[in-house]
This record gives sequence, structure tokens and C-alpha cells, in this order.
Amino acid sequence: MKLVDLLLQSIVDANSPEIKILVGHRFPDDDAWLCLWLAKKFIPKTAKAQIVFLNAGERLPGPTNDASVLHFDTGLGEYDQHGKNLRRTSSASLLAEKIGLLKDNPGIKPLIELATAVDNIEPLPTTSLHFLIEAYPWMFRNGNGSSPTNWAKVQERVFEAFDIIYGQETQRIENRKSLQEFAEKTILPNGLKITSILWHPELREAAFEDGAAVVIWTANRGAKGFYTGIQRNRKYPVSLDRVAVDLRRIEAAAQGIDVKGKNLIYVGKNGPITVWYLHDSLGLILNGSRTYKLMDNEYTRLSPRQIVGIVHGTLKNIPRETVSRWNVK
Repeated sequence: MKLVDLLLQSIVDANSPEIKILVGHRFPDDDAWLCLWLAKKFIPKTAKAQIVFLNAGERLPGPTNDASVLHFDTGLGEYDQHGKNLRRTSSASLLAEKIGLLKDNPGIKPLIELATAVDNIEPLPTTSLHFLIEAYPWMFRNGNGSSPTNWAKVQERVFEAFDIIYGQETQRIENRKSLQEFAEKTILPNGLKITSILWHPELREAAFEDGAAVVIWTANRGAKGFYTGIQRNRKYPVSLDRVAVDLRRIEAAAQGIDVKGKNLIYVGKNGPITVWYLHDSLGLILNGSRTYKLMDNEYTRLSPRQIVGIVHGTLKNIPRETVSRWNVK
């Protein structure tokens, strides 16, 4: 008996609201995989549904109105864009629109855009997720590579990638909302936009997206103190070297330590210490980070408000004519 016939026998009750089978085409592309992921994640009663692959364009034998079987990107049904003369769409887009996902779950939009771009043969960056999806079937061949693809493993990896991108985009959307509550936005006399997000470092990308040229954040580290970051927007060539110089000078006075050399290296009782690190790009200043755990004597003695004031006071000295050339908006 054919596999398709065996699967059809598993449908006990064709009128049951439970979805038994999800159908896609063989060697699924981005669009087909995304339809299957959307169904598993957002359509009720698909947890136990089997995924079946047929030749492109085919339908699973059986009644066309069988509610327990859903076809995606094949079979010319409701969730298959092919043969319908539609402009710039995808099967995943049809599915998302039908079940209201585009409105209720905007985090899926980057994934829908990916599937749509691929289906419409549009240019993609070489680092696009699309190329991973293309590579997985060859990567997960059983045995020495000559055996059939382990499609269960491919599905696991593709769905994992979709989960990550969906989660990240959903968090970005939430961060945009939170930014309005927690951000302190300042426009300096020279037109430079500075955003402070004290105690909310997770909002810095949202702040850059909002147009900040420089973002200042702090992260609570308990009784020892806090970490600080000062970063420029990648779109603007703001140099933070003078900010670092001023921070180091004022920090040295606060800690009662000497500052030696043109790079203003702190020299304490036990030798040189790192308090304010300036990245080689001159676009990032840090006092503590995930990659550098501060020693107790390396935490800043300055308050968050002092730090914000120093940044503002230094950057306002950049000529307005210079800032205007950066096309800051």
C-alpha cells in the first residue's frame, strides 16, 4: 500500500476540527517551510498533525473540502499562490492574511517578506536565511552523504531559525513601545540627537532606529555598581574620542588617581586599571560589558547623570556645520 493511502487511513473523522495532515511540496523552499511553521505555531489543533510532501502542484487524494487536511504551496488551493495571477505574494502571505497573523503577530513580517522575495526571484543578501534553508537538505544527508536527506532534522533547524527571527522581531516591536516610556531624548544646540536609556540597555537598537546619533545606557550590577555604554549610530561618523578623554579625566579626579600618557591610562596603587574603554572605531565607550568583567576598583565613581552630562557637554562642541553634513534626522 502506498504511503499516501496509509496516511489517508489515519484520518478517523473527516469532519473533526482537529487537523490531521499538513501537505507541502517535495524539497520545500522558504515559502513551503514557512507555511508549515505558521500552521504548527498558530493554527489550533495542529500539534499532532503529520507533515506530508508531494510532488509540486499535487494534492493529497481525498475530498477537497476535508477540513482535517491543509495544503500549502501546492495543490492550487486556498494557500497556494500558483496559477492565480497574483502580484508579488507568496503562499505564506496568503495564509498569514487569511488567519489574521499580519495584524495580530507583526513579528512574522520579516519571515513573510523573505518567502515573498524568494518566490518573486528578488535579490537577496548573501547572508540571508534563504541560503541556510537551501543548504540544510545537503548538510543533513544520512550516512556518507549519498543517502536520502534527513528531513526531520532539516525541519527542526528551519523551524528553529524561524522561531529565533520571529522572537527577535517581536522583541524589537516591544522595545519600540518601551522606548517611548523609558528614553530621555535630547537635541543638542548643534542638532545632534542623544538618547539616554538608563537601566534599559536592551532598548539601544530601538533608540538608534528612532534616530539617535548617540545612545547612553546603564545596566545595574548590584551592590558593586553599574555598567555603562556610550555608542554612536552606525549611520553617523560621530567620534567619541573626546568624550572618552573627558570621562577619563573626570573619573581620575573622582578616584584620586593619576592619569598618564596621551591615551589617559589610569595608574592606581596596584598599577594600570581599565575604567573607560574606547573601542578602536572611536564609536563605542564602555565601563564594563558582557565581554569584560570589571574588577571592583574598575567600576566608575561617576553617577549616571554625571555621565550623561559629560557626554552632552563634550558633543555639543562639534560644529553645527559638521553635524549638518551627517544628514542627522
